Amino acid sequence: MPTEIRTRYRGGCYVATAQGHKRTARNTIARWAAESLARKLGLDPAWLREVRRDLMRGDVELFVHPHALEGGESWVK
Repeated sequence: MPTEIRTRYRGGCYVATAQGHKRTARNTIARWAAESLARKLGLDPAWLREVRRDLMRGDVELFVHPHALEGGESWVK
């Protein structure tokens, strides 16, 4: 199952979270927040794809990484 990273605009920056993980990342640009969180989770940020932007709520963006996180396995090369 792919890893989903959601960014939400809060307090002047985007906060990136991934369901089931306690780590977060913040940046003023949504893409950069998602990439930073991907690196923290051991995923290669080059694989991130923006798949959905909530048009009703302009503060939420969803990014998907094709690799699932399993047992701390890292996909970064």
